[in-house]
Amino acid sequence: MALKQEVEKFISKCKNLRVAVIGETIIDEFVPVIYEGHSMKAACPVYKLSGGQKTVQQGGTAAIAGHVKDFVKTVDLITNTKGEIVKTRYVDTFDQKKHVEINKFETKGFEEIVIDTRDYDVCIVADFGHGFCDRLKINGGFHLNCQTNSNNFGFNRISKWKKYRKNSVSLDLREGSLQMNRTLTEKDSDILELYNYEINSNVLFLTLGGKGSVCTDGVRLIRHSAYPSTIVDTIGAGDTYFSFACLLAAIEPDINSLSIPSLAASLSTTWLCNERSVTRDNLFEYADRFI
Repeated sequence: MALKQEVEKFISKCKNLRVAVIGETIIDEFVPVIYEGHSMKAACPVYKLSGGQKTVQQGGTAAIAGHVKDFVKTVDLITNTKGEIVKTRYVDTFDQKKHVEINKFETKGFEEIVIDTRDYDVCIVADFGHGFCDRLKINGGFHLNCQTNSNNFGFNRISKWKKYRKNSVSLDLREGSLQMNRTLTEKDSDILELYNYEINSNVLFLTLGGKGSVCTDGVRLIRHSAYPSTIVDTIGAGDTYFSFACLLAAIEPDINSLSIPSLAASLSTTWLCNERSVTRDNLFEYADRFI
C-alpha cells in the first residue's frame, strides 16, 4: 500500500475516537542568546541576550493532545494547569543549539485523580516523572510512556507501572536499558527480553533514534527505518511517535506497519520543539516526499 493511502486509511479509522491524554504539561521557553567567548577567570562560556523575543510553547501532554486532536473526534486533556513545570532553554541565535537549560518544578501539590477508561476509546498516559502521574488511579487499559530526563534519570522507570495491564508501552532504547539495568541493543533477543521484564503490556514500541523503531507483542517483531528529514530540532519527536503509536495500537491491535508513527515523528523534527502540531493536512502532504 502506498504511503499516502496508509495515511488516508489511518485518518479514516481514527476520526470517531474519543481520546483522553493524561499527564504533565511542560512549559518550554526558548531565550535567544549570542555566544561571546569564555570567561578569563573561570572555565565557563559567556552569552549575552540577543534582544530577540522569548518563545513560549506548551510541551509534554499538551503537545501530545495537540498532535492527536486533528485526527480524532474528541480529546480531553487531564493535566496540571498552573505552570508548575517550566524548562527555560538559552539558544544560540547562530546555530540554534541549546547551551543552557534551567528547570523550575513546583509539583508537591498534585491531587489524586481517578480515571475510568471506559469513558474513552483511547487513554494515553505520559509520565514525565514530575509527580502528577504518581497520583493517578486508573481503572482499565491505557497506553503509556514513562520518560527519562535529566531530572529523574534512573528513577522514573516503566516498572513503577508494572501492576497495571497496559494496551501499549512506548520507550526509547535508553529507557529500556535503564529498565533492564544493562545496555540494550536493537537485536531481537534484547527487545524480547525487555518485553518480558515487568512491561506487562499487549504491545511494546521501542524507538531507536536514527535507526528507526520496532514493535513487538512478545512473539512478532515489526521494524521500520527512520524517514529522513531536514532536521531543525529533535525535541518532541519521541512524544510525537508515542502519540501516533497509541492511536495505531487502538485501531489496529494486530500491528503490521509502523509507517504512520515513524512518518509523524520525522515530520515533527522539521520545526522547533512543539511550535507546530502534526495535522491531517501536513502529514498527508509530508507523505508525498516518500513515494
